[in-house]
Amino acid sequence: MKKALLILGNQLFDLSSIIPKEKRLEYSVFIREDNELCTYYRFHKQKILFFFLAMRAYAEELKSLGFFVHYEHYDPNSESYENQFLNFIQVNNIQEIHFFEIEDTFFETRMLSCFQKTGIKWIQHKSPMFLTSRNDFKAYLQTHKKPFMKTFYEAQRKTFNILLNEKSEPIGGKWSFDSENRKKLPKNYCAPNLPKIKFSKNEIKTFDTVDTHFPNHPGNTKDFWLPTDRKGAKLWLQDFLKERFVQFGPYEDAFSLDFPFLQHSVLTPFLNVGLLTPKEVIESTLDYAKKNSVPMESLEGFIRQIIGWREFIRGIYQNFGAKQESINYFGHKRKLTKHWYDGTTGIPPLDFVIQKCNLYGYAHHIERLMVVGSLMVLFEIDPKDAYRWFMEMFIDSSDWVMGPNVYGMALFSDGGIFATKPYICGSHYYQKMGSFPKGDWELAVDGLYWSFIETHKDQFSKNPRTSVLVGNLHRMQKERKEIIFHSARLWKETLTTLN
Repeated sequence: MKKALLILGNQLFDLSSIIPKEKRLEYSVFIREDNELCTYYRFHKQKILFFFLAMRAYAEELKSLGFFVHYEHYDPNSESYENQFLNFIQVNNIQEIHFFEIEDTFFETRMLSCFQKTGIKWIQHKSPMFLTSRNDFKAYLQTHKKPFMKTFYEAQRKTFNILLNEKSEPIGGKWSFDSENRKKLPKNYCAPNLPKIKFSKNEIKTFDTVDTHFPNHPGNTKDFWLPTDRKGAKLWLQDFLKERFVQFGPYEDAFSLDFPFLQHSVLTPFLNVGLLTPKEVIESTLDYAKKNSVPMESLEGFIRQIIGWREFIRGIYQNFGAKQESINYFGHKRKLTKHWYDGTTGIPPLDFVIQKCNLYGYAHHIERLMVVGSLMVLFEIDPKDAYRWFMEMFIDSSDWVMGPNVYGMALFSDGGIFATKPYICGSHYYQKMGSFPKGDWELAVDGLYWSFIETHKDQFSKNPRTSVLVGNLHRMQKERKEIIFHSARLWKETLTTLN
């Protein structure tokens, strides 16, 4: 029986550990670089480049393992993904289709419809991209009135028996060391260098392909900085454990104008395309921690991101994604101007993050949440416009990860499906965490912050976590309020539009 194995660009799993050697000739593997998937948003050039290089390297990996690979290179004039796949099925007389769970629901819907058109048997396999099955997360939801990261994460620790003592209690005396992940960088701080990646002449040609076909997309290819095959991804993980892991926890939330990556692992690009799996990351991390002295705030903080937050976000997307996408809790309607893509807003922390995204397609979680996300809320940006920005500016973007993180966490535009309050801040937070120049932007940010609280004071008053802010607003001097509110209005009119 001839079998087709569909592999998407974010499913570059190690098939040597999944399909036995003697069965590999049974499969014809279909991999395609699709124009529509590259252009339904203006994805960052480095994201497209990363996918093309990783997919091409993966095809060679599969061939070396004994698989037959049907690989379609990028062609802006080719037919749709579905039509190309249906043609492949017919030409190769395929009698059975195999595929891994498709994470992004819009494409899952399309491909399931495509499979049905073939009239042949199709079999879905659990994705190695996650530890927690879809059914396991549904079971969690059935036993909890509301999904909370805290309860889910604690259950994950117990399920996988990670960082527990013989009594199933958390090692270190508490489940989370999050409160110890917020230190400011010392004055003499110097970040470890990331590994330097060299590219072959053939790979450099792919840089030119991206530049030619996607000239108006954000970012550039010349500063591309990531490995694109499994060997490189594994070496990257080991480099993080040896060079940055120990100090990861204390400075997890810190800003630096000089060091774009600080102590962060930058593993999400590899995890989100399958070059690494959470299982091997956790196993490598725990093994390293057994043999080396790693402070709990770093060990637990990193484990929490992998088995907690990442798995939680995927579960939220699978169960609440459509609902999150349809809600605009605050009724925000403003649109982004080009300044939000160029990094010319005049707000130093925001411009810093935008310019960093243009250079690397990367910013760490606090920069995404407390800089870009917070300011998009305060500027009253339409959630769909904000979502588009996040999808376009990051190498690791996917619908399943950006949906909950943007709508639920950064914007609170879903009204609190899993979060308890919007994460917003004034200028003081940025000065506390980073070293940004003082200026009129501080008045504007503070004005945006307090005017937002005034606009939504009824909601803030009802929430125990935010009611104190309304009291602070009432105590503010009238003159101060007038100055900062006026500044906020001017900046809002300059940096956003109402279409």
